[in-house]
Amino acid sequence: MKASAEFISDRQELLKLEPFTAAFAAEAGLGAKDLFTLQIVVEELVTNVIDYGGVPAGKPAVHVELSVENDELIILIKDCGCPYNPLLREEPNTALPAEERPIGGLGVHFCKKLTDTQCYERSDECNVLTLRKKISR
Repeated sequence: MKASAEFISDRQELLKLEPFTAAFAAEAGLGAKDLFTLQIVVEELVTNVIDYGGVPAGKPAVHVELSVENDELIILIKDCGCPYNPLLREEPNTALPAEERPIGGLGVHFCKKLTDTQCYERSDECNVLTLRKKISR
């Protein structure tokens, strides 16, 4: 089971994420918990690419590939924006009160916590982030 979609550098593209992930989840037979994880992770990462990836407005920004293999959900996010490995970002100090925390970093933190493994590589001048999560059927 595999699905993929391309999104341009435009915040309006975010409106296409929910139908894309929901259709994939339904076809793959994912439960509500896995659908929630899928939607949070994809929305966070695609939003980051559109907002901060350095891709000019209106240009192709990000390729999302979703698959299920051996009871594992695989989320691949590929963009040809500025080189950036989000996995190297320092973990936020969640023990601090919200008003004392610096802005940023929580979305990637949630993506890491919601998935089992994460892998980044820079390939053909593109950022490729692959996240895996055991399906909770």
